Amino acid sequence: MPISLTREASEVLKKVRSRHGSLYMIIGDTGCCGYSNVFLTGNKPVGDYVEAGEVSGVTVYLRPPLDKTLNPGSVVVDVVEAVADDSLSLETELGYRFILRLRMA
Repeated sequence: MPISLTREASEVLKKVRSRHGSLYMIIGDTGCCGYSNVFLTGNKPVGDYVEAGEVSGVTVYLRPPLDKTLNPGSVVVDVVEAVADDSLSLETELGYRFILRLRMA
């Protein structure tokens, strides 16, 4: 899968996996961030999500239309500290938030 993680994001992901086991990463529109949101959950998504592969043992899903418009090779998942966050994404319980960065060609 061409989507990649920064070293920092990989380390946070390992911590979350040690707490929760199987994880799913959804990249897409989850209601607030218009197709720029990364959402980490322990529940397999239901609906029109498209499985896009795996990164560090986590299955990644894209929400249409990203499955047709996003070049996965240009996507890097990074992490930032988030003292307070209204997301239910699992990394927030550790004080972090996954974000998308684009690798410029």
